[in-house]
Amino acid sequence: MSGNGFWKILAQAISATGTDRHVDRLIDMIGAVVPQNLITVTRYSATRKPEFVKHRGYSDEMVARYLDTYYVFDPFYAYWRLNRRAGIVPLKSLADDAPKRGRYIAEFLAQSEICDEVGILLEDGDDWCLGIFLDRSTSMFSDGEVAALCSCFPVFEALHATDTRTRDPNLRRTSTPEAMGEAPVSAVQASLILWPDLTVRERELVALILQGHPNATIASRLGIAPGTVKNHRARIYEKLDITTERELFLQVFQQYRLS
Repeated sequence: MSGNGFWKILAQAISATGTDRHVDRLIDMIGAVVPQNLITVTRYSATRKPEFVKHRGYSDEMVARYLDTYYVFDPFYAYWRLNRRAGIVPLKSLADDAPKRGRYIAEFLAQSEICDEVGILLEDGDDWCLGIFLDRSTSMFSDGEVAALCSCFPVFEALHATDTRTRDPNLRRTSTPEAMGEAPVSAVQASLILWPDLTVRERELVALILQGHPNATIASRLGIAPGTVKNHRARIYEKLDITTERELFLQVFQQYRLS
């Protein structure tokens, strides 16, 4: 984007703080930093159910599915409830907190035709944050693009902080009544849903496999010998009727695409 174009978008975002145009102008500015295929805006609370604020290029049907079913598997929701920390949060940075092919990625994002996501989390009063999510359908966000968002984050944060101070205290981003939110599903719970026939230890091991850890790291994390990891793998593959790690990923993906 040209310098003149950037300053014009920034001026519009500044003038919109405290008004009902704020979120749209903030989206314009964030969306101008890196290319994306669609944008969604969600509010997260540490105690209440997420609220979908608006979206661009997204499906109303998928919004309903998210709020009905998938939000408890959303790693960004879990991140906010656990950390309450604003900032730029790439989906890949949350890979160690849940299986890479858990229900949020293998089912919800797959149905949404999203392959990568970056969240811009901004404090939004009380225990809420405003999450603006940039989504890609065919390529991943590069480290350079994430760094560009990080360099601009103080501007995004200052604009939204100005809005929270100056907007009408009765202004609500959505018309949806607030409701208590269910706790996020943990990695072990997700493994139980995905692989009910596996033992607890086998589900822990599968979660680490799907996070990309080699046998030596898995052995260290679980406090067992590398040979024991190999034995566990063999039993897991036998139970799931597969022979390779690639088939493990494919089986999980296909399970949720077909359910």
